[in-house]
Amino acid sequence: MAIIKCPECGQDVSDKARICIHCGITLNEETLKKELKCTKCGEILSEQDNFCIKCGSPVMKPNQAEAGKQQTRVMNIDKSKKKKILIICIAVAMAVCIIGGVGFKLFWDYRTEQNYKNTYNNYIEDLRKVQLLMLTSGSKAETLCNLTLNVWGNTIHEKRNSKTDKYTRPKGYFVSDFNEAIVNLYSDSDTEETVTEIKNDLSSVKELIKKLQDPPAKLEKCYDTVSDLYEAYKTLTDLAVSPSGSYNSFSSQIDKTVSDFTLSYDKLDNQIPEKK
Repeated sequence: MAIIKCPECGQDVSDKARICIHCGITLNEETLKKELKCTKCGEILSEQDNFCIKCGSPVMKPNQAEAGKQQTRVMNIDKSKKKKILIICIAVAMAVCIIGGVGFKLFWDYRTEQNYKNTYNNYIEDLRKVQLLMLTSGSKAETLCNLTLNVWGNTIHEKRNSKTDKYTRPKGYFVSDFNEAIVNLYSDSDTEETVTEIKNDLSSVKELIKKLQDPPAKLEKCYDTVSDLYEAYKTLTDLAVSPSGSYNSFSSQIDKTVSDFTLSYDKLDNQIPEKK
């Protein structure tokens, strides 16, 4: 024999008892199965009642209550599954965003590095190009300056020379004024052609120098040096195209300008790095 709780009064009774000794309710199994209570007022109802005969509240049958509990459990399971799926989706979305962000950064860094590399290498190519052009054109200018100096000096000292006689002695004797000899030199077709070439070269050099005005990182010193080289080159071409001053001042200017040009050229040659 075991002790159970009376479903009516909650007192201890024997599981063999048919009637509660405290409240008098029938305790047999059949009655317990069929006996219903109103959940609102506690009125005893029959199995056929759908509404409480006392307060009119709807009656929840045992099988309906169990079905409700099962439905609640199913809904809770569904909610739990949905919550887990939502968490997984959020986690996947975050992972995709992180991976995408990292991938984009790597791609952007690579692209930036490639752009810098191309800009760097193109700048070096332009440096080499303008350096060579100034060397070639500067050599023409120096040669013309030296010829002008020789014509000038040979006229003053009436010194014969196979390269200057046609300017200093066009009629078989020395001209009376060195300016006339200089005019003869610059009226010569060969000299005019050389002057035209030097002027064209100067225009090309100017365009390249403009391109070099915005050097990439680590090549700023190269730009400073090529600017110095350009200044010396421009002075040299001016001397070649338009000689002026006295013989001695012209000679000194040529020496100084050629020296400045050579120093800047060698410095730039040492500064220009290899391509990446």
